[in-house]
Amino acid sequence: MANRSIKIVKVVLLTISSFVALLFIAFFVYKEFFYKHELYEIKGDLEKIKGVEVVDIWGHEDITLEEISARLKIAGKGEISLYDLSSYKVRYPSHVYVHEIGNYSFTQYSCDGGIGPGIDVGAESVLGKLCKVKFYTPKDIVQNYDQILNVIQSLKMAPELNHFETDTEEFYLIVQKKPSSDEDPIFNLIGIEDEAKFAATLKWNKPDCYYNK
Repeated sequence: MANRSIKIVKVVLLTISSFVALLFIAFFVYKEFFYKHELYEIKGDLEKIKGVEVVDIWGHEDITLEEISARLKIAGKGEISLYDLSSYKVRYPSHVYVHEIGNYSFTQYSCDGGIGPGIDVGAESVLGKLCKVKFYTPKDIVQNYDQILNVIQSLKMAPELNHFETDTEEFYLIVQKKPSSDEDPIFNLIGIEDEAKFAATLKWNKPDCYYNK
């Protein structure tokens, strides 16, 4: 009877172990071939661009891998970090988001209350109009790296602020010669309360600005 009980226990343990192993394999397959599918697809497309090395690529881990960003090293030039590359987020050529370029990083305070660690160089943006180039793909950004960098280098550097105002938007931009961190976008919210307090001290011309209410 004792031997039979031991055999039953062994069978149960083996069954449980096999089930756990199958779960682990299923999770690995899902993680690598489904969950990260778009990330690998984006990385592959970026690596096809001549002179580009994908230094890092990441996103926000949720039910799906969201807000995919990538840091690229461009031969003979420097690095650029792009974000909002996920298919459901990308809005080229109207809005093209750069997190860092040539070791210049950014903090933007918008009239609508938005605070972000990047710039928009899309066709509908102030900085995009200064670039005078429409970016339809990341390849266009790579090919016009120097043009974007020239626009950034023409701006005031921290601690001075750049102030932009059009009929539709108003924002302040801080440009720093300081590399940014490659991290989940959720971490950009750390310290956001202090940034909001600082934004509230700035002079906003539009009467309907979030900070003027």
